[in-house]
Amino acid sequence: MKSRQALNAELTRRSWIVLAASALSGCGGGGGGSGSTASAPGTGGTGIYQGSISGFGSVIINGVTYDNSQAVMRLNDVIVSQDQLRLGMVATVRGAHVTGTTLGTANQVDVWSVAQGVASAVSVGQFEVAGMHILTTSATWFYGSTSGTDVADGDYVSVWGLQADKDGHIWTASCVMVSGASTEAVSSGMLHSEHGQYTLNDLLLSGTAANGLTDGMLVRVQGSWASANHLVLANVKPIDNAVLAQSSGAVEIDGVVTTAPSGTGFMLGSITVEATPASYSPLGASITLGARVEVYGSWVGSVLKATKVELEDASNTGLIEIKSVFQQFTSLSDFVMQGQHCNASGATLSQTTANALAQKGAIFKVKGVKNGDWLNVSEMELDH
Repeated sequence: MKSRQALNAELTRRSWIVLAASALSGCGGGGGGSGSTASAPGTGGTGIYQGSISGFGSVIINGVTYDNSQAVMRLNDVIVSQDQLRLGMVATVRGAHVTGTTLGTANQVDVWSVAQGVASAVSVGQFEVAGMHILTTSATWFYGSTSGTDVADGDYVSVWGLQADKDGHIWTASCVMVSGASTEAVSSGMLHSEHGQYTLNDLLLSGTAANGLTDGMLVRVQGSWASANHLVLANVKPIDNAVLAQSSGAVEIDGVVTTAPSGTGFMLGSITVEATPASYSPLGASITLGARVEVYGSWVGSVLKATKVELEDASNTGLIEIKSVFQQFTSLSDFVMQGQHCNASGATLSQTTANALAQKGAIFKVKGVKNGDWLNVSEMELDH
């Protein structure tokens, strides 16, 4: 049976800010509004940077370490401390990226789940929840399961991830958390209207929060079940609008290509990306439907004007870094930092670091790679 650390605080579910590029956390849409072309990330100006979390101490996203010591951090619109966040959660940072470095400063960090509810139709690499189809990969982080599998039918799950089709029905999970059962549900996708009745991911929507919706809107909804496929809404958050609240400044978005690229660009989630001219990394990279990419650029109206498109390995989380105290220490091969189980039995430790292992409140820095739901630590040192 696998061992995992559950989230300590209960996740509250409220309205949302953005996924995908809407500057929000999951990977979502862009639309409406206008803005001037701004400098690309790395110029030192303020901007919006969105991707899955790959480290802590500060918050590390897309290889950039953002100092969040003065930042307001929110999880599902509730102010939290950093220790309530987990690897793989998709975060949106409003702040600055320092020129020519992998350093930045965060003013605000927003983290939103894209789905919450009871998992069903669980099979290898996929499951259903709240009308949505969730894909999982070797890069997905799982927390809280006690069933011996990553997710089991009947588990109550919260999902963070990237929009994998234009309608927002399919999402690729970067983090899945199993927690205590709840009557609340969250679903994200594109609204459909017929004869005055709205549906989302084939769920019937009702309640006063459903008033004023528009056909074709990409939204995150939160509510409770009236029946198996009927959701009474408490909150609705348009995914399209959040990033455009800051229509100027740098933009960096991690997402999934949801249309076959044309001569001018492609769709990233529900965002139109204009990628000519733009540089590609690696040089000559072929961007295809379903590819995971990082796009750097700025907003021009409702279009993301790319200056650089970087192809990512969707199955690889890369090097993970955590700087924290031990939340639990059983042995060098089994300890917990930032909610993450770690194994440093293969790491070479200095004598100073080894001596400090029993020191209560000592802060350590570890680096390693994902191995299932564990972090295999290759480097570990006392943070002086």
